[in-house]
Amino acid sequence: MIHRARYDGPVPDAGFTLLELLVVLVIFGVLLATLGQGTYFGVTVFERQRRSIGESERLINLDGLLRPMIEQADPGSSLDTRTLTGTHHGMVFRTRLPEGAAMTSADRLADVRLSHEGNVLLLSWLPHQHVLPRGAPGSPQRAVLLSPVSDLEISYFAHGQWLAEWATDGLPDLVRIHIVLPDQEKRVWPDIVVALIRSPRN
Repeated sequence: MIHRARYDGPVPDAGFTLLELLVVLVIFGVLLATLGQGTYFGVTVFERQRRSIGESERLINLDGLLRPMIEQADPGSSLDTRTLTGTHHGMVFRTRLPEGAAMTSADRLADVRLSHEGNVLLLSWLPHQHVLPRGAPGSPQRAVLLSPVSDLEISYFAHGQWLAEWATDGLPDLVRIHIVLPDQEKRVWPDIVVALIRSPRN
């Protein structure tokens, strides 16, 4: 008769069962999905914040450029009373350009046009001529202020009401600039409202 040796020690580990492996894989997948969603959410929030900061900076820069020029629009004199004319979609006025925009200090007094052309907000200007120049005037300098833009809407406040056009002597009390962005931008910028502060010269 053959006697088999009896072993009472610990049974060796036989490894994971298939069911246990499946459970671990499911839990791991859920963790990966959760981490992925959290990372995507963080990237999306960061991108929105970056875009918002960029938009704010553009609006601040645009406001900082246009506001002082419109505030200090030249009202002319008793013999030169019409220095600002405008429609609902563009405006021409006389003002002093910011330092660095003109070649010389004499060129800082300029005839400036704010307009919407194509899909851009455009500023163009020529040095103001106190007398009519001989021959054809020079080509205006141009600068793109903002792109893309769907429309430009300007209103002029005087005598207690907003007007869509300004074609009278003197200056309006206020100028309101509303910039319309393309539909896909899904943004609305606040209006730029400027009070004109200069009085006519004698």
